[in-house]
Amino acid sequence: MNAYLHAILAILPILIAYWIGTGRGREAFVENIASNLMTKLADDGFICTKTDKDGEVELIPISEMVAKALREAKNYV
Repeated sequence: MNAYLHAILAILPILIAYWIGTGRGREAFVENIASNLMTKLADDGFICTKTDKDGEVELIPISEMVAKALREAKNYV
């Protein structure tokens, strides 16, 4: 085995592991940021969310919130 072949065999698995790690790490990083942003916006009252039976958070359309507010205002008067 010459030095060039040895270098290729040593570096190739390291590069493959690096590419796999950065791809998976990037997905988790973006997912973490999106989750934190959604939680912060929901806690501050800027968006309305509901949790379904599977535990996933869903956004509530603004039209539903306006309709609910109008029904409540009509019943209040």
